[in-house]
Amino acid sequence: MKILISGATGGIGSEITKYLLKNNKIVAIARDLGRLKKLKDEIDSENLDIMTVDVSSKESVEQCFSQIKTLDVLINCAAILGPVCLFGQSDLEKWRETLDIGLMGTVYMTYFALPLLQKSRKGKIINFSGGGSASPRIYHSAYGTAKTGVVRFSETVAAEYPNLDINVIAPGAYKTNMWKDETHDKEPENWGDMDGLKRFVEFMCSKKSDGLTGRFIHYKDDWQNINNNVLKKDMFTLRRIEK
Repeated sequence: MKILISGATGGIGSEITKYLLKNNKIVAIARDLGRLKKLKDEIDSENLDIMTVDVSSKESVEQCFSQIKTLDVLINCAAILGPVCLFGQSDLEKWRETLDIGLMGTVYMTYFALPLLQKSRKGKIINFSGGGSASPRIYHSAYGTAKTGVVRFSETVAAEYPNLDINVIAPGAYKTNMWKDETHDKEPENWGDMDGLKRFVEFMCSKKSDGLTGRFIHYKDDWQNINNNVLKKDMFTLRRIEK
């Protein structure tokens, strides 16, 4: 398969890139060319191509896809934490930058990937969400808003393109570079299981997940046993449920 990964030099993105290279061809994109070259040197695989792209720029993303001829899976990892403070104390330019990268970056990548993915056997999009999207997370209004937007955007596009599988992953917490920007939340007692997350992403890329779409799934959920009965319900979605 041919897989494109945004945010490929990040803590999670780089781990997923290295793991999926076992059996796939990867296009790894990020803003920092130096970090991309470092990733390329670490892996040293002919199956890895790197490309400098600013996902918050429509023009940059469009230029990226003008150079890609085929694609089976798009994985959107790019995000920044943004302002960590009361909303009223936020730097609004940084607040908007958080949405530009975390939400609009996912929108731009998806928009230009759609024509290629629809030519694949079963095109798949895997978006990342999490902290602040399933429930309020104080002092993280920008990040939570961006990530919640990713969930509803993914659900909507999944409904519009039933021939594709479009889902959202909540990956758990990891001590990555993003965590260095965290000034409010305490470190969790237990960090996420990176090996478990990588197996989950591999499953979502594979034929085993065909037909699973429009869902928001935590890597600790029983994802291997999600069946058609579950898919007919509002489980693993962003919904208001009345009892």
